[in-house]
This record gives sequence, C-alpha cells and structure tokens, in this order.
Amino acid sequence: MKKTKKIFILFILLISLCLMFLSGCDDNGEEEIIEPDEFVEDVPDEPMPFPLFIGDVEIERSPQRIVSLSPSLTEIIYELGYGSRLTGRSSYCDFPPVVLEVPDAGSGANPDIDRIISLSPSLLLTTSPISAMDMFRMEQSGIKTLLIPASASLNDLRDTYRALGLVFEGLFTGAEAGDNAFSGISQACDNTRVINIGRFVYITGGMKAATGDTLESSVFSCFGENVAANAINYDFDFEALLENQPDVILLNDIYSIEDLLANEFFKELDAVASGRIILIDNSAFERPSSRLVQLIEEMLADFRDL
Repeated sequence: MKKTKKIFILFILLISLCLMFLSGCDDNGEEEIIEPDEFVEDVPDEPMPFPLFIGDVEIERSPQRIVSLSPSLTEIIYELGYGSRLTGRSSYCDFPPVVLEVPDAGSGANPDIDRIISLSPSLLLTTSPISAMDMFRMEQSGIKTLLIPASASLNDLRDTYRALGLVFEGLFTGAEAGDNAFSGISQACDNTRVINIGRFVYITGGMKAATGDTLESSVFSCFGENVAANAINYDFDFEALLENQPDVILLNDIYSIEDLLANEFFKELDAVASGRIILIDNSAFERPSSRLVQLIEEMLADFRDL
C-alpha cells in the first residue's frame, strides 16, 4: 500500500513538471519570452491658437461680436477682414463708409455703456482708458475691455496691427496677419526707394511742432531729418529754427501758407519765404491706418513739385 502511494505521488510530480515545461514553450517548441507591458509615452495636447493674453486681458476665443471705440482700430479691423464682426462703433468712426451702418456706441472719451451692453459684444476695443466702474459693469455682462494705446511711432502702429491680428486669429497666424496688413505702410516708408526731403519741421495743430516722440515724426523721418526730433510732447522752441533753418516746412492743412507769412516769426524762415511748404492732411495721423500710404505718396509728390 505504501509502495502504491509513493508511485502515485511520483506520477503527480512528473505530470506537474511536464506542464511547467510545456507552459514555457511556444507552439514551435521554443521558450516563450514574456515581454513587460510596452511603455506608452504621454502625447501632449495639440497646441491651440486660443486662449492667449494681450497685456493682462485673456482672449479665450476669436470674438464674433465686438465694439470699437477708436476710428483707427475700426479701420484696421476692416483691413484685416473682420469688419462684419463689428456690432458697435465710435461716433467718430466713418471709414470705410459701410461702418456708418453699424450702431453708434458713443466715443472713447464718452462711451454709452448702456448701449454697449445692449449690443452684447464679447470684447470692447479702445485706445482711450475706460473708467473702472464702466469696465466692471461691462465685465458683469460678459464684456471684456482691451485697451490698445494710441501709436506714437511706426513700431507702435505695427504692434497695434499685430495685436488685432492676434485677437481675431490667435497665436499661429495672428501676428503674421497683422504684419501683412501693415506691410503697405512699411513699404511706403522705405526710404531706399524714394527721395529725401532733407531737414524738415512739421507744424501741426496749435502751431506746435511734431517732436521726436510722435507718430508724425516717426513717419516723416523716414524721408528726412526732423529738426524738432530732440524735443518731446510737441513742446519745441521755434526760435531754434532760425539757427537750424529747415529745408522744407510740412504744415497741417488746417492752416494756410498765408497764415505762416502773416506770422512775425515764421516769415523769417527761408523755407517760408521761398514757398517750400507742403500741406498735410493730419487726419491720417489722428486715426492711423493704411491710409497713411496715401498721405506719404501725396507728400512726396508735392515735394517733387516744389
């Protein structure tokens, strides 16, 4: 009986060994190598054009409804091809003419907040600061306010184009879209292709000179040397002109050549006495956009005729 029990135990052990051997082989009789689970690398989410920040304002998506309280920003919006998204405009926005069909929402200095809220934009664009109380009211209605300061140089204006491109198109194509829209101005200001007007001064509103910290100086300095470049904030001592006689006078067209001739100081300037005066439509600086190209072309044409 004991012998039979030992044989049975040996039989069981033999079967177990065979099973263990078979489990370690594949169908071809080769030992199967059990690989550990393959490591799967986490794939990052595909980058998205939105959200993005312009200054401290988060733009979560391309706005479908906007109000612009700046004629300059409005014109650039149309240049970028997004004029159809305007649901409100400044009282002073009148170009392109189709914008007059858009509801009036006041101005940057005096916005009609109730009207703006009723127009249900997601974004308000302005170059003039809006009061904290008005911004809070609009924020409560889901309206964000983006302040894009007025341009004091060509670089500032280019950055404005880029900012608006980012607002509408996002991170990947927005800045490029802005650069493309700005390219006409950039090319018009390329002095390697045009004539040089020499030393100039631009006399603008209030009989003040466009100093070196102004957009007017930045544009005209592409074609000559501004004798008022070292002054700031339109504060220039005109007596310095007698010592540094400009070759040409650029004059805001709210004035006339007769106005200069009647002025005891300006009539002493050689450029005034010889009629080297070019009238400038200053509205292109008050609402800078690609219409600056026309201003530049007209200025250069008038200079050639002097």
